[in-house]
Amino acid sequence: MKMIKRLFFICIFLISFSLTSQEIVTNLYHNPHTNNFKFDNNKSSLSLPFVDDFSYNSHTVNFDLWEYSTVFVNRTYPINPPTIGVITFDGLDEYGLARNLSSTSSEPSDTLLSKKIDLSTVSSAYLLFYYQAQGLGDAPEFQDKLLLEFKNDSLIWETVWVSEDTILQDFTKVIQVINQPRFLFNEFQFRFVNYASISGNFDHWHVDYVKMDELQSSSDTTELNDVSFVYNSPSFLKRYQEMPWSHFLNNEADELKDSIDILLRNNDAPTNIDYQFNVYNNGNQVYHYPLIGISRNVTVLDYNQVGNFSFNSPPILFQSNIFNSFQSDSLSFLVQNIIGTNSSDNKLNDTLLYSQNFYSHFSYDDGTAESAYGINVSGAQLAYEFKLNRPDTLRAVQMYFPQMLDSVNDIPFKLTIWDDLSSSGNILYQQEVFPFHTQNGNFYTYYIDEPFQLVGTFYIGWEQTTDDLLNLGLDKNNISNSYMYYNIGSGWNQSSYLGSWMIRPLVSMEPIISSSDDYSSSIKIYPNPVDTYCFIETIENNSIINIYSIQGILQKQIFSKALLTKLDLNDLSSGIYIIEILQNHSKEYKKIILK
Repeated sequence: MKMIKRLFFICIFLISFSLTSQEIVTNLYHNPHTNNFKFDNNKSSLSLPFVDDFSYNSHTVNFDLWEYSTVFVNRTYPINPPTIGVITFDGLDEYGLARNLSSTSSEPSDTLLSKKIDLSTVSSAYLLFYYQAQGLGDAPEFQDKLLLEFKNDSLIWETVWVSEDTILQDFTKVIQVINQPRFLFNEFQFRFVNYASISGNFDHWHVDYVKMDELQSSSDTTELNDVSFVYNSPSFLKRYQEMPWSHFLNNEADELKDSIDILLRNNDAPTNIDYQFNVYNNGNQVYHYPLIGISRNVTVLDYNQVGNFSFNSPPILFQSNIFNSFQSDSLSFLVQNIIGTNSSDNKLNDTLLYSQNFYSHFSYDDGTAESAYGINVSGAQLAYEFKLNRPDTLRAVQMYFPQMLDSVNDIPFKLTIWDDLSSSGNILYQQEVFPFHTQNGNFYTYYIDEPFQLVGTFYIGWEQTTDDLLNLGLDKNNISNSYMYYNIGSGWNQSSYLGSWMIRPLVSMEPIISSSDDYSSSIKIYPNPVDTYCFIETIENNSIINIYSIQGILQKQIFSKALLTKLDLNDLSSGIYIIEILQNHSKEYKKIILK
């Protein structure tokens, strides 16, 4: 039985691992970001082409294309996707919870169902997509599978494709030719379904770039003809993802990277690409790359020849003097990466938006956990290294404990701060607290009862009182192991699991922001691309909506008191625009394409 086999391998893993270390990384049982789904009863059929590359920065699919979905849209689980953003199938339901904790077999789990598509006017069509097993998630087992099904004109579902492998490898392209008369009718639909262990966040499949169109020549399926970003834009900072502005200012040369590494993938498209990036603060452009001209022209060879393209010869340079004029305790910069490609290229994946935040905390992580980390030794210690650029007062410590199957909320641990991990080091602070496993993806804040001053390097972590796994969030997309230490009684060692622990010290006197992801995915814009108007859906009233051109020039400003706002864009010319939505304590950016 599947659960017995899973437990068997876990036991073997723990026995073998105990010979060297007691660190344990566990798959998550809950996904706080998959908490919204929709069933669209719109009966109208779509026309060809049908294209979705899931490059939108939202955790839910585009319901202009899909009738029903329980999948997770993300940029953090895949490895080398064809384009940025994928959909992930797992063992969780549409709310990010295990479907059946007692299940011991592989059962149907997630479904992604297309809207009706009119194929009555073509004699032959094709469906193309890419898929990958596991990625940075959990590997499917031999009885797990991913299915593609077509609905025929008798309204019966037929399985037309089943995944052939479950091992981790590069994304595989699948092509299904549709030329049977029973599928060529005006209400054709297709759906993906996975079979998985439905007792948790297990058995991951990732799907990217779903495209359906009329089949006219062999090149239709051999050439995807698209160039895209691969991953989110990295932080500008050498060491941290985020840090307080007061520790960054006047230390820019030490804290900033000399260049940023942006990866592109060419999927059978022309090799001539233009690239630029811009930095904005409160809508005002403060930096543009390249320093001379609008964009930098590069040759990006096809992925199948050389792999992902990296800007390393020459690198993308970044100058620190742009920050000298800002005097504030807290700042946020919008970073915009843009590639200019062939006119037939998919434009939704040609722009990356990233917020470089300077708030009240130091952070090595990006705010999203892919796994949970723990140590199964009573008395074990965990220590995370941080460095101050000036003396400061520690006010609080934030930790993210993802919701797991077995809660340890009632098991205390000793929150500990050290000044040094050598034999001459001292414990500066220790307080018995309890892990707080959240269901909403937010960090939990442990306030220091008597805030105290720190200087230079210090370490934050814990001392365990039991051998239970406390299950701290582990971000697998950012590697900080040179600052991560654990001690099971024989001295301090660097953590052997690649990633970043989700622990953040807070030192600023600014209002505490509990998570960089607190306000993400709370705003929706549809339809996109836009003809003449679109709707903005929020979860709060009272919004300020700013519309910027791709050059960062403010085009419109709207004040709204409604949860659903209609934007009339008829007076704007065709192109790409950035929508900035300001609410009480949040700021979010969305990109739209105006036809």
